[in-house]
Amino acid sequence: MKKILIIILFLNMFHNHTYSIEPDIFVQSTVNRASQILEKNISKQEKINGLKIIAKETVDIKGIGFYSLGSARKTLNDSQKGIYFHLFENYFLKSFSSRLSEYTNPKIEVIS
Repeated sequence: MKKILIIILFLNMFHNHTYSIEPDIFVQSTVNRASQILEKNISKQEKINGLKIIAKETVDIKGIGFYSLGSARKTLNDSQKGIYFHLFENYFLKSFSSRLSEYTNPKIEVIS
């Protein structure tokens, strides 16, 4: 349970649209969406696909990728950056969704 909250909070730090609503409302709504998917009686792959959609909508994956590259991003050409970001996004989504899909009954309430 603690891992889910930490992952969600970490991912929400990189969201592009957090300025449009209060942070606690945004985090709670994201957690609720993930919980709804995880509670459903669907296959693990369907849960993974649902969690990937949430991550794509709420996480600045490209921003995290730029940060991960560090100063190396200055030496890569556009083609290399494109390949890197494609691979990074696939890795990020797979890692994020496969870990969370193991949970079946996450109940998290954001207080502040």
